[in-house]
Amino acid sequence: MRRMLFPIIIVPILLLAAVAPVAAAPPLKESGTHESFFSVSTSCSGSSCTDTGLDAFMIDAETLVVCVFRVTYSTRTGQVRSQESGCGETSPEALTITENFDVTLAETTITFVECNQRGCRETGSATVSASDSAVSPIFTDSSRGTFSDGTCKFRFRSESTGAQVAGTMTIDGVVYEQQGSASISTFTVSSRCA
Repeated sequence: MRRMLFPIIIVPILLLAAVAPVAAAPPLKESGTHESFFSVSTSCSGSSCTDTGLDAFMIDAETLVVCVFRVTYSTRTGQVRSQESGCGETSPEALTITENFDVTLAETTITFVECNQRGCRETGSATVSASDSAVSPIFTDSSRGTFSDGTCKFRFRSESTGAQVAGTMTIDGVVYEQQGSASISTFTVSSRCA
């Protein structure tokens, strides 16, 4: 499962550059690193299964968003019986991905919202952490491209490495075995206007 090979952080940079007035648009050059981690744990009992997922991703150089979701559903009909999700923000230092793709997520507090057929409500906060290791070969991918808005020419380049990972996540002291993926992407965006 390869995720987010084109770092999402490139998109707002390109959009902001594209809408800037030509007279106030000096050459742009931005670069950075984007890390992400996603995993899921599934447990079943009787005719029900529960998927518990963890998603951690950078939205900028100073913010890491950590989200957890739980969905319980019928194995006979597939009908969702209950679901809740929650997110929290922390420093990017909370997520560590080594060159061998050992992944560590430090304890992060999130706020859950539970939804069912009657609506949604906050159900409190939880603390989540994770520890995973690579279980597949490390893959490498790259992309590059250019586009023009008629006045300015934009170039972007990204390089990504990633791996399938497996390990555990801990939510309020309860440990779940999980599997997922992690990636590290570097990007460069530049522009030149006539």
